[in-house]
Amino acid sequence: MASRVGSSTIATPARVARNSAGLLVARLTSLLAAFLTLPILYDRLGAPAFGVWALLSGLIAWVAYADLGLGSAQIREVARAVGSGRHRQARAVLGVGVIWGASLGTLALAGCWLCWPWIAALLNLGSMSGPARDATLLLLVGFWVATGTVPWRAVLEGTQRYLLLSMVEIAAAVLTAGLTILVLLSGGGLVALAAATTAVNACRAIAIVAMASLLTRELTPSIVRIRRSDLRVALRYGLPVQVSNAAAAVNNDTDRLMLGAVIGPTAVAGFEPGSKLANLLRLPPSFLMTAVFPAAASAAAGDPRRLDRLYVTMTRYLAAFAALGVAVLVVSADPLIRLWLGQPLPLASTTVVVLGVGYAINVTVGAASVVTRAEGAPGRETRYALVAAALNIVLTLPLLHLLGAWGAPLSTTIAASVASGYFFVHFHRRSGRSFRPLTRALFPPTLAAAVAVGLTSAAVPLLPDGTGRGDAFLAVASRSGMALVLTTAVLVALRYFDTHDLARLRAALAAPADRRPVAPAAGPRRPESPLEPTSRLERSSR
Repeated sequence: MASRVGSSTIATPARVARNSAGLLVARLTSLLAAFLTLPILYDRLGAPAFGVWALLSGLIAWVAYADLGLGSAQIREVARAVGSGRHRQARAVLGVGVIWGASLGTLALAGCWLCWPWIAALLNLGSMSGPARDATLLLLVGFWVATGTVPWRAVLEGTQRYLLLSMVEIAAAVLTAGLTILVLLSGGGLVALAAATTAVNACRAIAIVAMASLLTRELTPSIVRIRRSDLRVALRYGLPVQVSNAAAAVNNDTDRLMLGAVIGPTAVAGFEPGSKLANLLRLPPSFLMTAVFPAAASAAAGDPRRLDRLYVTMTRYLAAFAALGVAVLVVSADPLIRLWLGQPLPLASTTVVVLGVGYAINVTVGAASVVTRAEGAPGRETRYALVAAALNIVLTLPLLHLLGAWGAPLSTTIAASVASGYFFVHFHRRSGRSFRPLTRALFPPTLAAAVAVGLTSAAVPLLPDGTGRGDAFLAVASRSGMALVLTTAVLVALRYFDTHDLARLRAALAAPADRRPVAPAAGPRRPESPLEPTSRLERSSR
């Protein structure tokens, strides 16, 4: 049986491509479903109740981060067991996951039941405390079901069956959107929405457990086989991940909770749509970095010069993407919100602008994060996440009291920007890399975005706009089009890209065994040093 499982889960290029495509489709489907349902949620619930729903979602997200890193530890043990036949330890670690998942769900339910008066007072829920409590308890039941199935999900992920998981997630996203719209159109409120969410979680859990049990029976979680050494294995790997998870909880889900505590649910209702729009800026780079990691790991093992070339090249492309994306978000924030929600929402527009800048800066560290993982030094990234989390905690409350609701996204942007700068400095100093290529990769896109935002903002009174959705669409099209053209024009004028970029990217991504001599195209020679300037602008500035 072990050999059959091992041979069926080899990560061939075709399998990796199918898995990546499935994950991408699942993620895009979930995003599309969320974006289609959010305007209906906002319209049918009203701002206060929508804000409460966002707060409850934030509470569940915070609880979900407290998994002790066991999700990653279980996937790792399953992957190690595949092909080796050593299933006992993997089953035991999966059993640890079952115990902790059940314990965490039970503790969360008991804590919510006993501490609800304090939670409601902290989040300023007021007259909505009753339905919010019932909705939270229902959501926690769904969370309890979901955490209970994490070991079986780890089995599917550890055996590279991502395509099956993607199909389940796509079905769950469609079902969630359909039930949400049905509940809202029939006049349901927070409790009905929570019941629908819990029902979807139950259906997802049944599907995942059934598939994992049928496909890999030899990796069924086992509680009775757990030894003390299995606990050490699970926690030694999982606890450092838990530290990163805690930092992620602060950086991703603190703002809405702080807004609810200091100002109230209505402020959360204004912040949430803007936060979701700004987050779109981080989606494409995350998939790109996932695809690049195998090439980075291969280069780190035997070709450091190629790893350096990959780092510089990907940083340049990420910086260019961030410049284009942030320029569009900043100049189109207000009409984007009106086009999406059908009404102006000043806090949402401000959140798009402020968070967009922070996320654009944060996107540029993606290549450095991948390289530091490939080099076996994930502690650098953990320190970076902790710096961002600490700054976010320190800044949020003072800025909220000083500036009002938009102090929350501002604190996140400041924290992300400072932490990104710290990470770049720490990464280059510890790895002995020069700062010159990084400066040359980041400065032209920064200048291009600034020029595009400035000129487009000055031209806004001359561009079409109005009060309806159609007018908002014209405003988005004209402003974003002008910003894209100007950003691209500045990058072209600075000769940021050249005719060798595509060939250079292919060479950086290629495995050493696949490298072939390529005759250079006419024009300037290709760089020979891994950190030599990689565009005409960089070469001319030497």
